[in-house]
Amino acid sequence: MSPLMYVGDILKSLDRIPSGVPGLDNVIGGGFLPGRVYLVTGPPGSGKTTIGVQFLVEGAKNGEKGLFVSLVENPKIIIQDMLRYNFGLLGYIQSKTIAFHDLGSHLLRAEYRMTWNELFNAILQLIEGEKAKRVVVDSFTSMEYLVKDPENKRWALGRFIRALQELEITTIITSEMLKGESYTDEHYLADGVIVIHHFMRNYQMVRALQVLKLHGVPHDSNLKRIRFTDEGIRVYQEAPF
Repeated sequence: MSPLMYVGDILKSLDRIPSGVPGLDNVIGGGFLPGRVYLVTGPPGSGKTTIGVQFLVEGAKNGEKGLFVSLVENPKIIIQDMLRYNFGLLGYIQSKTIAFHDLGSHLLRAEYRMTWNELFNAILQLIEGEKAKRVVVDSFTSMEYLVKDPENKRWALGRFIRALQELEITTIITSEMLKGESYTDEHYLADGVIVIHHFMRNYQMVRALQVLKLHGVPHDSNLKRIRFTDEGIRVYQEAPF
């Protein structure tokens, strides 16, 4: 490969793809970098899965195959929950532009525990089989208790993320963050980290989003108010308080 082509590939890789979450692209400087891996974390019920589905729907609108890999919850329940939004999700599933895979049932029913490496290889096989360009892996929470070798997570996750980058797959990984001061391997290895926060203010729940990290992209790290709407989660440029 000539240096000119190499530079061209680098510049092309700095193009942005829309996140599918209204208002988020303004916070992250125009959209996600393609072929990168992003972690969306927050407490239960904060909207992590919703953001992941919005991301896949946005790709499906542009003809990009999307894959949702569920490691814990039944995908049928996830789809049913998403029907409250005006995504047109069922149409994309029927046209096979978005595919849902239930890897969790295999993990929970298998006669033996997978290693981290076997788990990530299974996800990569699904991605290659579906020829997906956008992927959501939901959720990494409690995986340490379902694999045979929890101590190997950092090595296997780093290998997995590198494989996704080489395949030029743009990926969202979700995980629950119950303690604000605790960081996991995903936080350190992902290209970007988006955190969703819950606050109680005057007896009302206030939700906010924060871009904790985003490699290679100027971004706003301040808290931004978010709301659930009929179109999914929307990010506002205002502070939550």
